[in-house]
Amino acid sequence: MITLLLLIPLIGCLMLLPIEEKSIMAKNKLKKIALSISLLNLIVSIFMWINFDSNISEYQFVYEFNQLSFCHLNVGIDGTSLYFVLLTTFITPLCLLSNWTDITKKIKYFLISFLILETLQIAVFVVLDLLLFYIFFESVLIPLFIVILTWGASESRIRAAFLLFLYTLFGSLFMLLAIMTIYYNLGSTDLQLISLSEISLESQKWLWLSLSFSKRDMTSRIIYKNKNTLNLLERFPRSNRNYLPNNNKCKELVVFGSNLSFTVKYPPYTSIVRYMVKIPFNLEAILLGVLLSDGWLFINKAGNILLAFKQTINKLEYFFYVFNKLSHYCSANPRLTSTHINGKIFNGIVFATRSYPCFTEWYNIFYVNKKKILPLNLYNMLTYEALAH
Repeated sequence: MITLLLLIPLIGCLMLLPIEEKSIMAKNKLKKIALSISLLNLIVSIFMWINFDSNISEYQFVYEFNQLSFCHLNVGIDGTSLYFVLLTTFITPLCLLSNWTDITKKIKYFLISFLILETLQIAVFVVLDLLLFYIFFESVLIPLFIVILTWGASESRIRAAFLLFLYTLFGSLFMLLAIMTIYYNLGSTDLQLISLSEISLESQKWLWLSLSFSKRDMTSRIIYKNKNTLNLLERFPRSNRNYLPNNNKCKELVVFGSNLSFTVKYPPYTSIVRYMVKIPFNLEAILLGVLLSDGWLFINKAGNILLAFKQTINKLEYFFYVFNKLSHYCSANPRLTSTHINGKIFNGIVFATRSYPCFTEWYNIFYVNKKKILPLNLYNMLTYEALAH
């Protein structure tokens, strides 16, 4: 039955080839044949769905073609791939109907492209070999490229076709690398044999990421959340709980540092906005380094937490570098200050941020009984950039 699903669109292509689209009748004939073929495939897939036994966990309708020494095609479906096949056979006639009157030139090749595309898509979901899956997955790009390039409605269809082809091809190269790794370790790419093999959880994580973007070093470490971090309702006095953003209108998070650059002299924020402010990942290293050096967190009279940072006058360049990075959290410019220690006056410059609930988590990590401490998991938190600060 799976063989029929793969062959019916190809047979339809052979039926369309000898017909010349010289008249309106010939064009209508081409469309009717292609639509009939796609509907026939839909009926076959529905019939297969009816005969599918959902009580069995094994692959069903398995067919193995090994008559040729250079070709070993093994196909079958399970409970997941069945619905993808149904979706493919359902969408194909809809695609043909949606372009019934729009396509007026090279109709025959347009219809052939869609029928070939249907076969390749079905093959992607029914092959039981990882390498064949990759081959069919990539081959889908060819008819897609032709359809967009030739019959695309936009003036930038050439660019769109090439971008789709190149981006998809580049991304799937990592998948090919993962498939080759599985073959190197297990000696086979057959899904049924792989399912009987044991692969360690760590290896599965690497393979799932397709061996890309998973290099672990200090630059990629994230700041681990302290177990003592309190719930929002526990962080603030009971009198302030009525300011919690219980609204349904504000849906987007205001992540300062990524969509705002400077908020000094801005009017005071509402409680709703303050609760929406988050610390983006690219600023966590700076914040960590500042708190390990001359920065500190403190609670104001209203029970809210602010960040402050102070440097001596001879460190103005570095001070303003940090201020520019964190200026979207501040309401005022830096100010000069002086400190008397042992009869000596030390001039410095300091800035403080607005009070934000997002600083509470950092306060719980670095402070115990209002005294600044070094977190026990400091090594896991450190990055090269944080050490530099």
